[in-house]
Amino acid sequence: MDIRVYNKSTHDYALELLKNDGVIVAPSVTNYGVFCSATSEKGIARIFEMKERTKFGPLTLGIGRPEDARLYAEIPSTFSDELIAELLLGMTTPIFFKSSVSESFPEQMTMSAPTVGLFCHGMSPMYEIGREYGPIALTSSNISGTGGHQVTREQAISDLGRHADLVIDGGPIGWDDAAGPFQSNTVVDFSFDPPHLVRPGRFPTERLKTLFPSLITDLDTYKEVIRQRMGNVTL
Repeated sequence: MDIRVYNKSTHDYALELLKNDGVIVAPSVTNYGVFCSATSEKGIARIFEMKERTKFGPLTLGIGRPEDARLYAEIPSTFSDELIAELLLGMTTPIFFKSSVSESFPEQMTMSAPTVGLFCHGMSPMYEIGREYGPIALTSSNISGTGGHQVTREQAISDLGRHADLVIDGGPIGWDDAAGPFQSNTVVDFSFDPPHLVRPGRFPTERLKTLFPSLITDLDTYKEVIRQRMGNVTL
């Protein structure tokens, strides 16, 4: 298992790995995650295999800047640039219909869904590497179905570390008391009208309801509309 602290040498090595279908475990702001190049069919397949993922759980697209969001997703004109930045930098993963650029990524990344979730959550080893490399495909670094309030360094190493090409040890992830027990990024699906809360997290649900008064927050309702769209998938 190749475990390294995060410094310039590790950063540069990670960039080389991504160019060669590498898979990396590293911290984000909210969780330890696992990622590869968004264009790497081999890397994406490895992540699904590593996580033993058998349920519907597309990977998220990590982008470098909030202003890049419109390149990768069909975002309604009612979303101002300021609103997109507030959501992304506020640790929300917004889901929109794919743009033609995202349609070119390996189909497995989004599990054939017509949508893509976007990640751009602030300074962390995962974010900094992805920002320099280009778009990355990412998810939490745990065996599928074992996620709790937060995927810690210890769980990430135990679950996926032996399968990754590199593990970046960034120490413990910070805990936001204001977020309560849901320490991961907040996920909202804007491809439905009205939009649906997929998972509560660091971005306050009350703020979302202020921004989007029609937001549906019942999580079981979201499962129903996803099954209507995707068929009888396991959620």
